[in-house]
Amino acid sequence: MRSDSQADSDGSPVFYDDSGRRMTLPGGVLLVLDPEWDQGQIKGFFAANGIALSRVEEEDWATNAYFIATAPGLPSLLLANELADEEGVLISSPNWRSQVVVR
Repeated sequence: MRSDSQADSDGSPVFYDDSGRRMTLPGGVLLVLDPEWDQGQIKGFFAANGIALSRVEEEDWATNAYFIATAPGLPSLLLANELADEEGVLISSPNWRSQVVVR
């Protein structure tokens, strides 16, 4: 993946995957935590990582899946990378927006 000095309309950097598809970061992190964790462990995880619960929305596409609100651009990428190495994290990904081409 490479980035470009050109910014998207929201000011976030533009990235390109290996096929040349344009990708931007509209904000947010998609997170899946250990399915064995209870609500106390989950709340403790967010507190230990300085993430206010007001920024967290539970998702229904996986057990213990969450969307964490962030500013657009690099803040979402940086937070996703930080959380990826934490114990109990199964998935930590910035919320990518991809260019779709209709054929």
